[in-house]
Amino acid sequence: MRYVCEGYYFGEFGGEYVGDGLAGLIKRAEDLVDTLTHGQILAVGIEGLTKFQRAAVRRACCLMVDYFANVDGLPSSDVVGYSMEGVRVWNRQRRQRPWEVAGCGMWAWHTLMSTGLMRASV
Repeated sequence: MRYVCEGYYFGEFGGEYVGDGLAGLIKRAEDLVDTLTHGQILAVGIEGLTKFQRAAVRRACCLMVDYFANVDGLPSSDVVGYSMEGVRVWNRQRRQRPWEVAGCGMWAWHTLMSTGLMRASV
């Protein structure tokens, strides 16, 4: 694991995921962190970050794991109404928030945003 391991997830973070596939969820979270940070962590390594950034990246990974475990796969719908005889369907019109687009959850997004790593390097 690049940023967190199962021991960190359960110990430091206090994660409660029960089931197979925790290592896969951690890998998925780390890959998403790398995408959202434009590979900046890969360039310097986790130890090349400040203490605050390391802690925030690790926490964001764990928050993503929880998000993936609890939200992914749930049916979502923007349907807010329908009519049987007229076969009409009304969809919710709304903008997606950035964490919805990224698929990582609001708390993970804001935690990672606090590191300053989500902006592309100049």
